[in-house]
Amino acid sequence: MGTSKHAELVDRWAELFNTDVEKLVTELYSPECRFSGASMSHDTLIRFEKRVLAAAPNRTMRVERAHDIDGGVAVEGTLLDPDKGATWALTFCAVLTVADGKIVNDNTYADFSRWPGMS
Repeated sequence: MGTSKHAELVDRWAELFNTDVEKLVTELYSPECRFSGASMSHDTLIRFEKRVLAAAPNRTMRVERAHDIDGGVAVEGTLLDPDKGATWALTFCAVLTVADGKIVNDNTYADFSRWPGMS
């Protein structure tokens, strides 16, 4: 991922997105986090992630680049869903605000009309 001061957090974020959404939320997100402008408890965020996982059980995330920003990190990445075909991919940018080692704000930008479980 490079030399971002948040490299370990971003690596863990991608790893847990791909392997354990409950741990992703409870380990990396603040209990009072905001996700795309909405306040999200851990329970709410876990339900959301499980809904997406149910719609796309083989989906994964790949981090392309991470850039340190004031108060956090901007992540350029790709969401993959092999069930939609070997070449299907959805690029995204996540702007993660970090405080005390936890994500307190996650603004992720992508064409989510194409992402399973979002409708």
